[in-house]
Amino acid sequence: MKRLTILLGAALVACATGTNPPPQFAWDKTANFAGARTFAWWDGPPFKYPQGGGMVDGRFIDQNVRRAVEKELARKGYTKTDGGSPDFWVMYATSPEGIVSQDKWGTYNSWSGTIDITTQYEKEGTLALDIRDSGKKVVWRGVILRTIGRNPEQLTDRIESSVTKLLEKFPPPSAAP
Repeated sequence: MKRLTILLGAALVACATGTNPPPQFAWDKTANFAGARTFAWWDGPPFKYPQGGGMVDGRFIDQNVRRAVEKELARKGYTKTDGGSPDFWVMYATSPEGIVSQDKWGTYNSWSGTIDITTQYEKEGTLALDIRDSGKKVVWRGVILRTIGRNPEQLTDRIESSVTKLLEKFPPPSAAP
């Protein structure tokens, strides 16, 4: 019980200070990426096209996630292929999680009795990247939760930084090419 209380307290402190939780990773310890050089997008089930919102549509999210993943994998030496049999498949999923309230208190002027108070809201979202082997079995997964920003430019930056953060851990150390 004491351990649960400590973990809950740490989670509350992280929420209160606005820090993002660390990304989560899982992988098949028997997967071998040593010879992997090519990848392709897996758009089969269970892939679902992302939902947009008031700021952007689903196509905007899809294009930015794919562009960021392709750029990061190319930087790591992998080549995207549109046909044939790639060494591995990439799939992603997104999920809007809710709104993080950030109340901002302005200045208080005791002489005039005015108080400036503004409330700003920022949405959170989850990005999950799956790597599937040539047989389409999920062998690596990275998941990250971040605030998504207030405009399309911030959202693009958050997608790029999230993809970079996730793919820092791909391939896993035991399966590095």
